[in-house]
Amino acid sequence: MKYLSSEWLKLRKLQLLLVGLILLSIGSFVGLGTYYANRQVFIHDTQSRVMWGQLTFYHSQVFYPALLAIFVGISLMPEFERMTFEMLKANNVSIGKLLMSKLLTLTFTLVPFQFLLVVIWWVGLKLDNISVTSEIGVHIKWVLLSLIGSLSILSLQSFILVKTKSFAKSVGFSAMGVMVGFVLMLVFEPLSHICPYSQPMIGLRARALADMSFSEFVIFIVVNVFYTLLFYKLTQRTLEKKG
Repeated sequence: MKYLSSEWLKLRKLQLLLVGLILLSIGSFVGLGTYYANRQVFIHDTQSRVMWGQLTFYHSQVFYPALLAIFVGISLMPEFERMTFEMLKANNVSIGKLLMSKLLTLTFTLVPFQFLLVVIWWVGLKLDNISVTSEIGVHIKWVLLSLIGSLSILSLQSFILVKTKSFAKSVGFSAMGVMVGFVLMLVFEPLSHICPYSQPMIGLRARALADMSFSEFVIFIVVNVFYTLLFYKLTQRTLEKKG
C-alpha cells in the first residue's frame, strides 16, 4: 500500500486526464460519426449493438493503444530523467513492487475513461430514441474485461520504454502494434485473439457484438495473464540490471 500511495501521489494526473479525454473524444467522434452516417441501413433492433461496436472499435483498436503508451511514458520517463531507479536500487527498494504499483495506478486511472464509453453509448442511443437499459450491465462487464486486456499493453509498453528509454519510440511501437492488429483481422481474424494490442478490443466485444462464450473467456484470461506476467518480469529484470 505504501508503494501504491507513493506512486499515486507522484502520478501526473492532470496530464493523464487531458490525454485520456482528448483521445477518447476523437475515437468517440469517429465511431459515432460512422454509426450515424450509416444508421439507415441497420436492421431493426440491432442499432444498440452496432453503435457499441463502432464506438468501441475505433477507440480500442486505433486510439487506446497510443493512450496506454503515453500513460506509461508519463509514469516511467521521469524516473529515468531523475535517475531514480539507480537510487532506489542502492537503497534496496523493491523494483518489482515499484513496477507493479505503477501498473496498478495506471490501470486505476483508466477506469473512468473506459466507463465513459458506456455513458457515451447510452447518450448516443437516447439521441436516437432507443432504450437499452437492460443491456447496460453486460456492457459494464465488457468494460471490466477491457481493463484486464489493458494490462497486457501496459506491461508490454513498460518493457519497450525501459529498453528504449524513449517516449517517441515507445509510442511508435504502439502504432506498429495497432497496424499488426489490423492486418491480423484482415488476414486471419482468430490470430488477433492472441495479439496483445487487440486485447482491449476483444474485452469490449467491439467486433463480436455478443457476450463471450466460456471457452472465449478462458482464452482471453490465459492470454492476458501470460502477456502481463511475461512483460512484467522482463521489465523488472531489465530495470534491475540496467537501472
